[in-house]
Amino acid sequence: MKLSIVIPTYNERENLPILVKEIGKVLRDLEFELIIVDDDSPDKTWKLAEELKEDYPFIKVLRRIGKRDLSTAVLDGFKKAKGDVLAVMDADLQHPPEKLISMYRRIEEGADIVVGSRYVAGGEIEEWSAIRKLYSKFATLLAHIFLPSTRAVKDPMSGFFMCKRKVIERAELNPIGYKILLEVLAKGSYSRVEEEPITFRKREKGKSSLNATVQIKYLRHLLRISWETKEIHRVLKFAAVGLFGVFVNLGILWMLTEIAGFHYLLSAIFSIEASIISNFVMNDIWTFRDRKKEGFVEWIRRMVKFNIVSLPSFPMQMIVMGALKEIFGVYYLLAALIGIFFVFVWNFVANTLWTWKEV
Repeated sequence: MKLSIVIPTYNERENLPILVKEIGKVLRDLEFELIIVDDDSPDKTWKLAEELKEDYPFIKVLRRIGKRDLSTAVLDGFKKAKGDVLAVMDADLQHPPEKLISMYRRIEEGADIVVGSRYVAGGEIEEWSAIRKLYSKFATLLAHIFLPSTRAVKDPMSGFFMCKRKVIERAELNPIGYKILLEVLAKGSYSRVEEEPITFRKREKGKSSLNATVQIKYLRHLLRISWETKEIHRVLKFAAVGLFGVFVNLGILWMLTEIAGFHYLLSAIFSIEASIISNFVMNDIWTFRDRKKEGFVEWIRRMVKFNIVSLPSFPMQMIVMGALKEIFGVYYLLAALIGIFFVFVWNFVANTLWTWKEV
């Protein structure tokens, strides 16, 4: 078997016949199987899938009782699959079946993973609200922050992807929720990832599964993967160094002002730079010790970059805090805290991607 397509379903009775017909047409010249994994849908999607087997012999059906989770449904589908290449797509007709063949060709040409992407050139989303787009972009940003392995992909949140079986053969996948691609990108064994532009269609039938519970599951899943891959340890180290830098800043400010007799503004210049250098040294030795090139020149280069990244921190915090307080009426202490968070994210991401980018 060349290709196994896993489709997790729950109450997709109206969409399934249309999808199956389209896939059969697109892949008519390819040896493939379609594995429908249904979580005991009340609308009996599983029963319809069994009936469709009469006309479409490439269908296999797995009905799960007492389970309801898209990611584990996909894993159960992988276990049943016989193909050398594995694909995942939704049953709601939002993922274009016609892209399956071009994604498979990319695998044949050497890609290990191909992601159906909404965010590369040529990709688009039909009829999403501004809020929904904002959610998606923010979720992607979080993935890029907490899982560096996703940064090579513009749409790591995609539910439409294809990979060689060897990518996940030795990976210990333990996903929850809807974003199994994150798990594959973080734990899989691969060297080449490509993105195929897709048009993410509007849902014609059925209801969207996006709700608060799904969003919470995503955050849990993201943080768990980050913990398992130890990347969140780096975030926590960076935060600890930043906290230590606050004490360095305040301590030197006090000593220069109260003991040395400097004007407090002049003291502030020295104390801020001292805290920046302190933060750099500790991050270089501790937080990013696995991501640095040796040599004095490289050390100086990293320190200069760290200073450059730190320059916009103060105005950024003031702008965020001021906007939240004056425009949205947020309590000033809460606004300050949010401003500090924005600065922390800026510093961590910029230093991760530039100062200590992976070598």
